[in-house]
Parts: sequence; C-alpha cells; structure tokens
Amino acid sequence: MSKKIIYLKKANNDVVGNCKCKDGRISFPPQMDCPWCGCGWLFTCIKCRQAFTFATGVELEATWEDLAREDWKAWGLTRISKKNIKSWITDMKALLGDVKVGETYACIDGKVFKKDSRKIEFDGIYASHKFDRLPHVLAIRDNEVVDQVLGNTEYWFTHKHKRGKKLKAA
Repeated sequence: MSKKIIYLKKANNDVVGNCKCKDGRISFPPQMDCPWCGCGWLFTCIKCRQAFTFATGVELEATWEDLAREDWKAWGLTRISKKNIKSWITDMKALLGDVKVGETYACIDGKVFKKDSRKIEFDGIYASHKFDRLPHVLAIRDNEVVDQVLGNTEYWFTHKHKRGKKLKAA
C-alpha cells in the first residue's frame, strides 16, 4: 500500500526547461564542485535527467523508498544498498521538509526556496549567498541574470566558503 508524500515536480519552462517528461519529478540535487554549470541552481528530472528551474509542490502516491530506488537506478546503479536508500530519504526529507502543495520553488546551492521568497541569506553547500530576491525569478524577465549570477563562475568563486569551514549539506 502506498502512502501520500509531498514532493516536487517540474512547474514550467521558465528560464530553463529542458525536461519534456510528463512526469517531471525531481531527482536528488546532483550538486558537484561546479555549481555554476547548473548543478547548483537547477532541478533535474528523476526520469530523463534533464534540467529545469522551477518546481511545484505536489502530493504523490508513492513511498520514499520507491523514489530513492528509482533515482539511484536512473544513475545507473543496479545494486542499491539500504544505506544509500536511507541516506537519500533522510537528505530528501530535509530538503523538502517545508514544501507546500501548490507552491512553486527554486533551488540554489543545496537549499529550496519558495519562488516569491525575499531577503534570502544563507550558507549553501559551496558558497554564502545574500539576495533580495531569488535570481531565478529575476531571470524570467532578464535572462542576463543567469550569466551575471547563477551561471557566473566569478560570482560563485567570490562567494565561496573559506577553506577549512565545515559545511553541512541541506
């Protein structure tokens, strides 16, 4: 018997909308050491692995375990350990803990924010950030924001955490 959980799926094609799946459920954020490439500010689809900027809170009839398995399998793993499943569930529940059905979200540097968030200040996985408004939202009307902030290596390097700082992922 499946259980209903609150999750995120693709909202629209604003800014970046490479995923064409009807499904559009997010995968675990695949952030690496190059967050400007998109891995630090875009969602990816659990099925096709294509990127998109905005996701909407939805209620799914699924289990966290099934989603974790599906995500790991899409990365090419054929044998998935209980430890991997448990870790994925713990991290994903923390990431999506404040998500509300019907609200639209964007992600940046290991955190998820409501699209209409204001006065954002936080330490992410890679850098420290301070925005009056999410750059994703500004990029809807001015795509140059992608080149100036989100995809700009200089922005990320300038705001990068100092060496030695112990980080805790979202």
